[in-house]
Amino acid sequence: MTLTTRPEGDRMVVVLRGAIDWEDEEALRRALLDALGRSVRGIDLDLKGVSFWDCSGLNVLLAVRRVALLDGKTVVLRATSPVVDRVLELTDTLALFTDGAEQ
Repeated sequence: MTLTTRPEGDRMVVVLRGAIDWEDEEALRRALLDALGRSVRGIDLDLKGVSFWDCSGLNVLLAVRRVALLDGKTVVLRATSPVVDRVLELTDTLALFTDGAEQ
């Protein structure tokens, strides 16, 4: 897994590449919470370069989303890969990570 962040206006953009599984869970959680803490309004995720994604990655996104909502921020998916799409489809969670997501 590789992860890069950059500020973009009042949000942080996080770009993930490679395979993300249970071994990356804690590092991913720390990195996303750090990016969230450095943002004013939340984080935008670019996952189009993710080659493997399982429920551990989704669990991290859901946990970070809960923290974001408590801070009045959002976690938004900008781009996804087919493997990420599949997990989001199977779990019916894509709507939680769109611009219009309900709190």
